[in-house]
Parts: sequence; structure tokens; C-alpha cells
Amino acid sequence: MDGKEKLEVCVTGGTGFIASHLIRALLHKGYHVRTTARNPEDVSKTGFLWKMLNAKEQLRIVQADLMEEGSFDAAVSGVSCVFHTASPVVINPDMNPEVTFVRTHVQGNINVLTACTKSPSIKRIILTSSCSAIRYDYNHTIEDPPLDESIWSNIEYCKEYKMWYAMAKTLVEREAHAFAKERGLDLVVINPSFVIGPMLTPTPTSTIAMVLHFITTGAGEYPNMRIGWVHIDDVVTAHLLAFEVPSANGRYICSGEVAHFGDVLQMLYNKYPKLKTSERSCSKEKGNNIFHTLDTSKIQSLGLHGFKSLEQMIDDTIQSFHQYGLLENLL
Repeated sequence: MDGKEKLEVCVTGGTGFIASHLIRALLHKGYHVRTTARNPEDVSKTGFLWKMLNAKEQLRIVQADLMEEGSFDAAVSGVSCVFHTASPVVINPDMNPEVTFVRTHVQGNINVLTACTKSPSIKRIILTSSCSAIRYDYNHTIEDPPLDESIWSNIEYCKEYKMWYAMAKTLVEREAHAFAKERGLDLVVINPSFVIGPMLTPTPTSTIAMVLHFITTGAGEYPNMRIGWVHIDDVVTAHLLAFEVPSANGRYICSGEVAHFGDVLQMLYNKYPKLKTSERSCSKEKGNNIFHTLDTSKIQSLGLHGFKSLEQMIDDTIQSFHQYGLLENLL
């Protein structure tokens, strides 16, 4: 974009897995970046961001909390684009998941979008959703055509199988589209699948924390889950395209190969036999092992040509864990 060296954008939740990679890419491309954290002065959480290229000149970290109404007003004021990647931190969603997990996600999203309506400088909002808002429904079969952006997860299915994350992502995204239409906001949504790859944060978060748990702890069960897998680099590229291509609109599935969690753990064991993945058995949970494929033609038409292979995703994740000293004596 012309003048991008002076263009400022906001990335919510800067200490997250996707957000941190996106911030690094934006800084590298010359954008000024404003990001949010609940406690910007906590260097144990935010210090790594200041080590990024161009951070001292082009990065600002401001305080904001998703659950505080008005908290994001200052964070988004005056920026050209908001990348909303943050999700609320919920301590114990099992106590009353529809209240402590689902509703907090919906309310946190509305707080950010409401703040965006107060800043006329914002030209586009890019929401990070999930393929979890697409793939869950009754009667999926292996013969079905690939799922595309017109498909939505079934809320009743999510309730029945206690898929609270999928339920939250679905409701958040539906509410975001409705809110944006009502308020005249230019909203583009990226729907990544299960994101893995190298970490930038001081400790693993989100999906890579889940992977680390299953390859370093002892015997137990792994999820009976069939999902798409995607490299963090491809997810960042999708977000940048959604920002920089004026014609971007609606939802975009961002995913590589679909594979069962057990198959991925077996791939890990075959390549890194010292890892403890072979000691686990598949859980008997129902509802998550849905046969499906994903249609990525829309994001490819926007400019993301080809996704990194599952093997590349795995290698980059494992090597990153090793570099951070998290796989001592296991490689």
C-alpha cells in the first residue's frame, strides 16, 4: 500500500500465537503497529515483542481488556485497520460453559467492534475466526463435497457434543457479520483450521501448547478429532491479503490437509521416535471425528497459492520446541 510506512494498524491480543506472528510480519513490511495486552508492563509476557525487527520505531503496546466495555476505544482510535485476533481468557469453562466461555467470547467481540464504530479512520476489520465455525453438523459423510464458506456449524450439534469452542466461534462470527452489516463496517473474516508452526511467545500458547502436551507427557488419551491443519505462515499470509487486497470480502477458509489427530501423532513418532506419542490411545469422545474436506479456492483466488505441507508444519513446530529447550532429550 502506498504510504504504508506511516500507516498504523491495530492487532488485538498481541501476546497470542497468531497475533505475534502477524505483528512481526506487519512490522517487517513497514507498517506501524498498535497492539493490546491486559498488562503491557509485564515484560515476561510482552518483552519478546520489543525484540522484533523495527519494533522500537513502529510498535506500541496499549492496555485493553476484552471484558471491559470501552477498553478498546483508545487502542483502535486513529488506526486504518483492526486485526481482531484476541479471545477472552476463561479460567474454568466447565463450571457453566455457556456463561463462562461462550458468552464471554461473544461479549468480548462486541466490545471490540463497538470500539471500531467510534473511529472513522478504520477502513477494514479483519476477524480471526476458525474452521470450527464451519465443520460441525449432523450427517456429514465422506462422500460430501468440500465444505466452503457458505457452511456454518450447527449450534445444536455443538451443544449436544459439548463443543463449546466451536459454539463460541460460530456465535461470535455470526454476531460479527450481523453487527458489521448493521453498522456499515467493512468486515473480512479468516477461518483457519488447527494452526501449528514455530512459536515466538516465551511459552507455548493455544494450539501449539496442546501439541506440546501430547508429545511430552506420559500415557493417556488423545482427542478423537479429525481437523484441518495449517501452518502459521499461511495464516499470516491470509490476514495480510485480507488487509491489502481491496476486493477481499466475507469469509475465507485457510487450511491445509485434513487429518485425524492420531495420524499426526503417528507421523511425529515415525520421524521423532523419542517423543512419547506412541504411549497414548484414542479417546472415545463423539462428535469431533467428522469426515470432511475443505474448499480453499476462495483464499487461493485472493493470492494464497498453495499451503505448506503437514510434514513442514510438524517439522517447524518440533524444531521450534527444540530451540526453546522444551524437548530436552526427546530429539
